[in-house]
Amino acid sequence: MDKKKAVKLATASAVAASAFVAANPHTSQAATDVATVVSQAKAQMKQAYYTYSHTVTETGKLPNINDVYDAYNKAKKAYANAVAVVNKAGGAKKDAYLADLQDAYETYVFKANPKSGEARVATYIDAYNYAVKLDGLRQDLAKAVEEKDLKKAEEFYHKISYELRTRTVILDRVYGQTTRELLRSQFKDEAQKLRDRLIYDITVAMKAREAQDAVKAGNLDKAKAALDQVNQYVSKVTDAFKAELQKAAKEANAAYEAALTPKVESVSAINAKTLKVTFNKAVDDTKAKFEVKKGSVTVNVAKTTFSADKKSVELELASKLFEGEYTVNVTGLADQALTGSVKVENEKVAKIELLGEVAPVVVAKDGTKKTATVAYRVFNQYGEDITKSPLASSIGWTASNGVTAQDDDKGILTLTNTSDFKTGDKVAITGINVSTNTVVSGVVTISDASATDTVEFVGIYNKDGKEFSGDLAVGDFVLLLNAKDQYGNVVNASKVNGDVVFTSSNPSVLAIDKAYDGQGKDKDKIGLKFTAGPNYANGGKVIITAISKTSGKVAQFEVNVKAAPALDTFTLGTPTEIVAAGEKVKLPFTAVDQYGNTVTKYEALEGKVTFNTNKAKLVKDASGNAVLEYTAPDTKGLQVLVATVVGSGKVSQLTIDVKEAAYAATIESLKDVTTTVAKDGKVEISLSNLVVKDQYGRTFDLKDKLTNTANNNLGKYKIVVTDSEKGAVKVAENGTKAEITANDGKITITGLEKGSEEVTFELQRVEKNANDTYEFKGVATSPLKVTFNTIEKSAFTSFEIGEIGKLYADGNESTHAKALKVYGVKADGTKVELPSNYYNVIVDSNVLAFTDGKLDVKLTNGDNKFGTKDEITTKVTVIVEGAEAPVTLTKDIVVSKVAPKADKIEFTDAVKNGVASIAVGKLNDNNDAADLSAVLKVTDQYGVKIANPAPIITVTNIKEKTVDTDPAQRFKVDGNGTDRVDIQKVEAGDTFTVTYVLDGKTATVKFTVTE
Repeated sequence: MDKKKAVKLATASAVAASAFVAANPHTSQAATDVATVVSQAKAQMKQAYYTYSHTVTETGKLPNINDVYDAYNKAKKAYANAVAVVNKAGGAKKDAYLADLQDAYETYVFKANPKSGEARVATYIDAYNYAVKLDGLRQDLAKAVEEKDLKKAEEFYHKISYELRTRTVILDRVYGQTTRELLRSQFKDEAQKLRDRLIYDITVAMKAREAQDAVKAGNLDKAKAALDQVNQYVSKVTDAFKAELQKAAKEANAAYEAALTPKVESVSAINAKTLKVTFNKAVDDTKAKFEVKKGSVTVNVAKTTFSADKKSVELELASKLFEGEYTVNVTGLADQALTGSVKVENEKVAKIELLGEVAPVVVAKDGTKKTATVAYRVFNQYGEDITKSPLASSIGWTASNGVTAQDDDKGILTLTNTSDFKTGDKVAITGINVSTNTVVSGVVTISDASATDTVEFVGIYNKDGKEFSGDLAVGDFVLLLNAKDQYGNVVNASKVNGDVVFTSSNPSVLAIDKAYDGQGKDKDKIGLKFTAGPNYANGGKVIITAISKTSGKVAQFEVNVKAAPALDTFTLGTPTEIVAAGEKVKLPFTAVDQYGNTVTKYEALEGKVTFNTNKAKLVKDASGNAVLEYTAPDTKGLQVLVATVVGSGKVSQLTIDVKEAAYAATIESLKDVTTTVAKDGKVEISLSNLVVKDQYGRTFDLKDKLTNTANNNLGKYKIVVTDSEKGAVKVAENGTKAEITANDGKITITGLEKGSEEVTFELQRVEKNANDTYEFKGVATSPLKVTFNTIEKSAFTSFEIGEIGKLYADGNESTHAKALKVYGVKADGTKVELPSNYYNVIVDSNVLAFTDGKLDVKLTNGDNKFGTKDEITTKVTVIVEGAEAPVTLTKDIVVSKVAPKADKIEFTDAVKNGVASIAVGKLNDNNDAADLSAVLKVTDQYGVKIANPAPIITVTNIKEKTVDTDPAQRFKVDGNGTDRVDIQKVEAGDTFTVTYVLDGKTATVKFTVTE
């Protein structure tokens, strides 16, 4: 009970006792003398205290509360009776008796606002009643948990939390340590345990709601703070509410992420070829598009791998990371591209490890034991094994006791002594990579000679993940294995070949070659290679057995070679486009093997299909697929093409409707040409500005089909452009006609007077007359009429200088001169280039020259004007003669002394989808760099093309059409990783990838070798 209730109860008891004594004074006085009454009353009050305290100490349990109440009431009654007796009796001891009674009463029974040790029984009753109330809340909470009622659980959790935080001091007031601790353990501790067990549950529930509310209110920072706690604690909730709270957490996170604008949180390099992009939310991996740039150069991404939660993605690049800043642009997720960047260092040696504490001695042929070996590993800053990388080849080794140490750059360190090693000798070894100051030290013990003890087969490996099949090169497959010596050290392939006997149960399918190092995806395993037996194409089961010569231990592996697919059907498809006489077209087809798989590769179809005419043949495209080329006859008509599968004899037939030979029938339009010209201004039109179509509506290429002479040029063309006399424009200096008769030909339209004029573009074709003479005749359907407008200065509302860009200080050279163009701007924003007689150009003649419409820097890159700076700024002033008054324009021009270097690497049209072809003959000389670089278009930072670029060329991912058993006849690259690469022993059908590096810019192209 609370204090107020206890006070009222005690007061009522005292009043009742007093009334009783007042009503029966003689009876009380007669019953006993005053001293006895006082003594008995004090004993009764102590007994009330002993009712709970002695029970606890003697039994270790709390007494029945009714017993305590009974004793409490008796004590109060005795106190009231004794006080009445003392007061009635009076006398000298009256005050002493009353004081003694009050002291006992306040100590054992009751006192308002008691101190420690006072009102023991009343304090106990209050504490017990509070404890029972607290336990009731605990039981309510336990029931809510049992019923998985989270709402009620949260309600009672908070009630218990309040009680524990503010009210349990009531228990601390109980007199007697044993009683206090028993009350705490039986009531408070149990409530505390249950409450604490649910702390994560309730926190997650509250914070998930808080996050949802904050998202609705638009306070994402508050939502994030709440979610941080949700995500921290949701894994720690009890089983009772786990499902409900996980759902709440998921929904809260989803609501928060939905409200977030996606952004790139970070970009990091996680290995030598991979960038990891982390987003602030899960993103749609089907919409995200990635572009990686280093400076202005786009870096090829070979593989994209999203995390399971879609909040991060790993971008594996086609080549290794080089020092500098990489920027990742992500499109498809927001209105604007998301961007992040990271600065990386060049790959470097970061750690060297000695593998093992023993160095097995090597017994030479003459029986001496002057060398021993110990394995080591080298790692880069990303923790990747680079032991066999050129980066790891510059480790300097020293050894103690006069021993020399020399590594093989492949992970084996050879120790050489001047005399024979003895088993148990100690050798201290230190290795230092000077470029990164990476050090390894250790002491090894010389041990008995190493021998291959165990072989463990891992499985068949093919770099493309293909199934072992009789139609694929046997050299494309290796059986990976792990091999260790008796000391548990990994041994190399040479050791395995000397210590292990390999056998094949079916050599007619697969015969044993030998073990090789550097195999597998990461080129870090030993691989057993095979040679094809006479029945390899037919496939079969082969058991490979490995037997250690020293330990006799046996390992086996079953290899299943699938029979080579064989072409079963070849079905000709109807061409989707016009087939005109004399044209070479590609015909669709479907080829299927005996397994029902579609066959597309040229090698799989070569020699497997025959045709009834030499006008049809299969050829290989740049990606290695077969393409059916058909050359139509020179006359129109129906043609029947028959394809027969060699072996199965199955036939497919196609009737081809060959149309009349195509000719240039019409000039459909002009492209990239302005039809507005300033008075005295000019517009140049060349062959590339004309859109020409044949009679079938297809684009017709006039390149190499133009001539200016009719004689003996049957079927060739010229373009005739005409205007009217005294019109708004003219097409020729003299007369009204101009012609384009060569690939590089062009006509110039000059603005004469304000107004509009129609200019006609017509095709004329050479035809043969009846008298065997040749004549140009107009193609009736070809004329295109285009209206050109000449405008005067008054039509311009403003003028501007065109973009020039940065200029290079090349002195007397003019390779980096740039055209200066001035434009008049109409009210609608249309820009019209002004003729040079409209304006004058003024430059600082000490810095620039303006000649033939171009700005050229007169300074050299060593000129004193640069001082300590790489760039200076000069000004160009243009004074335009406007319609009413002159207009002065100025533009700051940046002049740089920084030498030109590659800024952008692009490809010519020879590269399609990252693939190009190169003829065998191009690779016959001693330096193939120029031919491999012919597919590149390189511009420097000034926008000027770099002629004859000389990049560092690295050839990788070599796939030979035929794998020769003689290593000397295999595909070989000399000077790989330099600017003078020589590819040898190449044949048509081989493929390889070239990575170009020029001034820190990279590009990659896959090449297919052709005849």
